[in-house]
Amino acid sequence: MATMIRRRFAPILALCLLAATETAPALSVNEIEPLDFTSPRERSMGGRHVALADDSSVLLTNPAGLAELPKSYSAADLGLRMIGPVFDIADLVAGGKMSTSSLTDFLAKNDYKVYAGFELAGPLALGYTGGGMGFGLFNKTKFIANVAGASAINLTTGEDILLSGGYARRFDLGSGHELDAGFAPKGFARGEIKSSMGIVEAVDLSSHPGDILNDPFTLTTGVGLDLGLRWAWRQLAAGLACRDLFSPAIATQYSSASAFFGSKSGESSYVWVHRSLDAGLAWNPDIGQWLRGVDSLVLALDYRDILDLWSITPRNPVLNIGFGLEARVLDIVSLRAGVADALLSTGLGLDLKVFKLNLSVFGTELGLEPGDRPCYNLLFDLDFRY
Repeated sequence: MATMIRRRFAPILALCLLAATETAPALSVNEIEPLDFTSPRERSMGGRHVALADDSSVLLTNPAGLAELPKSYSAADLGLRMIGPVFDIADLVAGGKMSTSSLTDFLAKNDYKVYAGFELAGPLALGYTGGGMGFGLFNKTKFIANVAGASAINLTTGEDILLSGGYARRFDLGSGHELDAGFAPKGFARGEIKSSMGIVEAVDLSSHPGDILNDPFTLTTGVGLDLGLRWAWRQLAAGLACRDLFSPAIATQYSSASAFFGSKSGESSYVWVHRSLDAGLAWNPDIGQWLRGVDSLVLALDYRDILDLWSITPRNPVLNIGFGLEARVLDIVSLRAGVADALLSTGLGLDLKVFKLNLSVFGTELGLEPGDRPCYNLLFDLDFRY
């Protein structure tokens, strides 16, 4: 039996580890950022955790976890993530205070380094898990302003759509040990408008937002494959997941969004999604007999993007460590906290049966060293899963 299990799992483990033997630049010319649909729960707990397998997010985190999940359905999800000093910028625009001088003063107060915007997740979040299988359809809309100087204001407006399905199988190793293996093929599309301008152009754009359709537009479509392994014994679990093991795509650039909608031709090139290899541990101690009112406790520790250690310009390894904990109280309230990118995160979840309400506050590091360029985020989410 043990020999048969080793034979079946050897190819999957080899594929996951094969990625680590290759040189992996941080983000080469032909690479694009992965589609990020990290759940509010994960945001509150210091990011994704590949050893956890207690909700449908495993479809996008570690498909091996599908073997653990009971039947569940997802009808919709609506989440709003506010990034950086977005309220200050909204006050300038909506309050009619946007002018060259006011924008210059705002940027000067922030040392001409601002990263702000919003992401709207959903309403697409159709999904199912059960019997070791799962699938999901998701979408996300984003608007990001990245300021690196008075004449270097970069705007990104985009839409991501992801369709993913997966299957996992469990093998009993005996003595309570269980080993799960899973895979998740997927298809995706990303449309982005990228704009670069100075302060004067930014003020003009605030008065005529439709002008953004005249800026370059890129449509990226592709397919991909995620692989995962998960071992569990009693309250302990360990996971290994390789996302985007092979995710080729075609990026077609148009002179403007108007040209795309006008069915004009563009210039295409081959790209691929940045590969990521994560490893993690999770512990679910039975503490009900010690702490009255606490239904469950989860602790997780991960090291993410192991391949970054081989990149030409790697991040500080500390930034890739994620730690999280969650305590469920009175079967309704979930209290969460964690660390990711060397920044604290925290959150609250309420299970109201008809829907789940999640609130998360977390930090992200835009630089390569702790404290280089931290950015803080607020996320509010309504999740309709049953």
